[in-house]
Amino acid sequence: MTALADRIKALRLERQLQQRQLAEKAELTPSMVSQIESGRLTPSLHTLGRIAASLGVPIGSLFDGQPAGRIQVSRKKDYPVVSFDGSSERWAVLGAGLFEGKIRGVVSTLAPKSRGVTTEKVVIKPGQMKLFYVIGGRVGLHYNGDRYVLDAGDSALLDGGTPHGWENLGTKEARALWVILG
Repeated sequence: MTALADRIKALRLERQLQQRQLAEKAELTPSMVSQIESGRLTPSLHTLGRIAASLGVPIGSLFDGQPAGRIQVSRKKDYPVVSFDGSSERWAVLGAGLFEGKIRGVVSTLAPKSRGVTTEKVVIKPGQMKLFYVIGGRVGLHYNGDRYVLDAGDSALLDGGTPHGWENLGTKEARALWVILG
């Protein structure tokens, strides 16, 4: 099981809910909840939002279950993966903490000749800086109406509160590291 699957199951059990009850509250099928909790299905961001709301927790708490003052080693095979409806973009969440300013880093993968999600899908505070580092491929970084072409090894530091996004300009999958600073 993945850390995400374990966390969802633990939160459900803390609330003394059966899978069927969580499914009803989240307007999902019991089969889907079962597959998510067993790690056989990676939920979309929209589905994670429904689950978090049904459990009465912020979506970030689905990823951030460790007490402070401890080290958490994350293995590649256990990274929670987030997908977005209507986009080929996928995030492998590094470490713990995803939303509400808690993101520390995600590796984002984007299919050839496609665009990533828009900033409206991921809320960040104005003035909160983001580091964007291209791991592989040639990409267009869109920032405040301008496009910057970056290749593997290139990076940009930007205000995460200003509209931004990225696209894969190449014919192979592109990968980038996004890190929120502060």
